[in-house]
Order: sequence, then structure tokens, then C-alpha cells
Amino acid sequence: MIIIFIRAIILFAVLLFVFRLMGKRQIGEMEPFELVITLVISELACIPMSDRSIPITFGIVAILTMFVIHQTILVLSHSDKLQGIINGKPVMVVNGGNIDMAALRSLNMHVNDLLQAMRAAEYFSLEEIVYGIMETNGQLTVVANKDMEDRQQTLPVPVILEGKWNEENIKGNGFDKVQLQRLLDREHVKVKNVILFAIDENGRMTLQRRNAPICFKDTEVTRS
Repeated sequence: MIIIFIRAIILFAVLLFVFRLMGKRQIGEMEPFELVITLVISELACIPMSDRSIPITFGIVAILTMFVIHQTILVLSHSDKLQGIINGKPVMVVNGGNIDMAALRSLNMHVNDLLQAMRAAEYFSLEEIVYGIMETNGQLTVVANKDMEDRQQTLPVPVILEGKWNEENIKGNGFDKVQLQRLLDREHVKVKNVILFAIDENGRMTLQRRNAPICFKDTEVTRS
């Protein structure tokens, strides 16, 4: 037990030293390669820490090797071409207030993922956004709509996402599905052609159909 205790202290000190050298970015701010290296280093430290048959120097050398790889990639990332290959490139997912479905698909994202990223950035409606860029570290950078800065927004509830009714949101918020269908009929749009259909607490509608600009309208929607 004493040997394992000492090995754990040594490996902890090595890990602390290496991570301090790697920088102070949080997990959510890491580039993909940094997250991979962090996970690998954690695994490399655990094995010699608990298995006395493995020399502790093996673990230390492996951890330092990962650090060298990290620093090498950082140097290579100064080249724009290599940076695009290693980290990927920022992708504009909201363009002129409209959701770019092709861009979302290239990131293996859904509209609901985009809405979550918007809320994390403290934007609750697409009406508040002109451009949205998904950075390589997974964070959404937003260019806000200045016309909406002084207008308080309530949280829009998505009732249709990518051509499918969101039954949970409809029932949970007391919407009448027949009434919602009438709103779509007035806009001459079918459910399967809807990318996003949302209603906020004030009855303001957000509607984006495929191959058409997004629109916002005030409606009279009752809730039970």
C-alpha cells in the first residue's frame, strides 16, 4: 500500500507539471486533439499507478511523450492548412438569421443541438441572432441582432424540429396541435418541410422551412 501511495503521489506531480505546461484552458475550450491527449494521459497515469508490476518510469515516459506530441501539434498548427486538418475549421451554422442545415449536417448536429448551444451563449431566439459560428472547440460564437438588444425575449418552445412534431413540448406546454397545424396551413407549408417551428410565451412564432428564409410573426396561440 505504501508503494502504491508513493507511486500515486509521483504520477500526480508529473501530471500536474505536464498540464501546467500545456496551458490553463478548460475542457469545454479544448481543441479536439487536446481533449484526446488529455484522455490518453489520464489513462496512461492510471495503469502504472495501480499496477506495481509496471515500472513507474514507463508511465512517466509515456506521459511526457504525449506532452511532446501536444507541443509538436501546436507548432504545426501555425500553418493554416495543417490547422484545418488537425482542428477543423469554424463553420457558420446561422447565416443572416437562417439555420444552415447543410452546415449542421457537416458537423453531425441537429437543430436541437444548435438551440442548446444558443441557450448556452445566452441567446434564446433566432430573432436575436444574425450570424452564428460553431468554433472548432464546440462553442457557438454569435453576432447579435442589434435591433433586438433592448427587446426582452421569452423562451421559444420548439414544436416542430426537422420535419417532426415534438409531442413532448406540445403536451408539456399545453399547445393545441390542431391550432398549430392551422398556423402552418396559413403559411402554406407542410410539416415535413419545416426545419424549425417554435412559439414563445407571447405567441410569437418562429418558422423556418426548407429552402426559404426564416420568418417571425405574432400569433394568437392559446394554451391549456
